[in-house]
Amino acid sequence: MKRPLRRPLPILNLFLVAALSTPLFSSAQETVEEQARKLLEQHKSSLVVVTAKGVLKAKTTGDPLPDRDQQRRTLGVTIGEDGLVVVSNSAIDASVGLAGQQARMEEEVVEIQSALTEFTEVEISYGDSTLLKGKVLRQDVEADVAFILPDQEAAKAANKVFDRVDLSQFAATAEAADRVVGLSRSSAVYGYMPTLVMGRITGVFKGDRTFFVTDAGTAQGIPVFSLDGKPVGVTVVRIIDGSPSGVLGTLSAGSIHVMANLAREAIE
Repeated sequence: MKRPLRRPLPILNLFLVAALSTPLFSSAQETVEEQARKLLEQHKSSLVVVTAKGVLKAKTTGDPLPDRDQQRRTLGVTIGEDGLVVVSNSAIDASVGLAGQQARMEEEVVEIQSALTEFTEVEISYGDSTLLKGKVLRQDVEADVAFILPDQEAAKAANKVFDRVDLSQFAATAEAADRVVGLSRSSAVYGYMPTLVMGRITGVFKGDRTFFVTDAGTAQGIPVFSLDGKPVGVTVVRIIDGSPSGVLGTLSAGSIHVMANLAREAIE
């Protein structure tokens, strides 16, 4: 007895079976733009504006230069549960690179032998109407980073909870051509609103420290992330022979994490 032939499923039915059994990739995959917006929303509260006031003092081959009051404002990022902030050091310290420069004192030209800034007041703005006084704990001139700790008693009184970027979870495999996102704040014209820049790592410089060259690191003191949310580093100015080069580089998050631990030792 012959068995009846089984009719093949129509091609359309086969497609429907496959579609129902396998989720479409596009529905589960976030776009690059969505990932970038999510990073901004997650970390915008950790982006701060730092105002540093101080007195610039300089010794020369002749008489000391007159003390000069300084005030500088820059971006920074909170990296600790205690509110520890990292900034680009040359953005707050006017003395960087002055040694060896010439200055005129009346009719005499002198050479600056040494210079330093004595900070008299540091204020941290968090973008949520919170303003806290802070203290510069540690400066690394060659790496161009400085660490600032907000007043712990004032933070407690204000019930301030610090959102932070955890640099210990750094993007260890970041390399050239990777997509990255830089998080920043606008100028005062736009109320220092949180902003983002999307780009790529264009090169990796490995010397005593690792620097990432990226078109997303557009200003001093901004954090740069890989698309999976891991910090690549914070953008600073490259210091060459003790002087600012004017060239930006994103110092690796791993290096900054180590230096932050050294800064905390100054508290203990």
